[in-house]
Amino acid sequence: MIVEKILLGLEFSPDVYMKVAISDLILVSIYLVELKNETCTFERLVAECFNNFPRVFSFKRYPNWPDALKFDRPLRTLREKGYIGGSPKDKFSLNRYGERRAINIIKKLKQGKIEKRRKSSRATIRSADDRIIDYIKNTPSFIRFVNNPGKFSITDQEFRNLLRCSLETPTRIIKQNLQYYFKIAEEYTEKDIINFLDLCRRKFFERGANGKKLAY
Repeated sequence: MIVEKILLGLEFSPDVYMKVAISDLILVSIYLVELKNETCTFERLVAECFNNFPRVFSFKRYPNWPDALKFDRPLRTLREKGYIGGSPKDKFSLNRYGERRAINIIKKLKQGKIEKRRKSSRATIRSADDRIIDYIKNTPSFIRFVNNPGKFSITDQEFRNLLRCSLETPTRIIKQNLQYYFKIAEEYTEKDIINFLDLCRRKFFERGANGKKLAY
């Protein structure tokens, strides 16, 4: 119990955790959520990661907001490596291997004994935004829009998938992610993407989740 209380009250230094792989920080956050006897839903995980490691899990341009887009690939990696189970639609949990790794990472974070990761020359804000633009252009919904904008429609699930959100993601996070997409599309002067996102926004928020009208 003493060890658990120490871990729950632990604050992590940005100088240390910025050197840790994002998948490992997610693993630590799942462990800490479970340590509090809480269900680790996707939204709860986003909150825990942002509270513990805000410099990693925030938008670069909006540091006071958590970026839910940063979770998709690391979560897949953790599942593939056999450290966690679950999904964004349900909840996440650690197995014994994941728990053991999380505890080892926490020990290193406390001791500050983390070797600095080598930064890739491609790891820039611009390259990250490039990937988002490419991602949008390759989604089935955008391709349908380009081929026939007059008859375009999109389901709630497709819209949430486009923004890397689950059915449980709060409307506030959906708006934040959508606004970020708009910002990038405007900076890249991608008029088709801007029109596509605007139409998606109007269809989703006029129709609303489960048929209920939502305010934008």
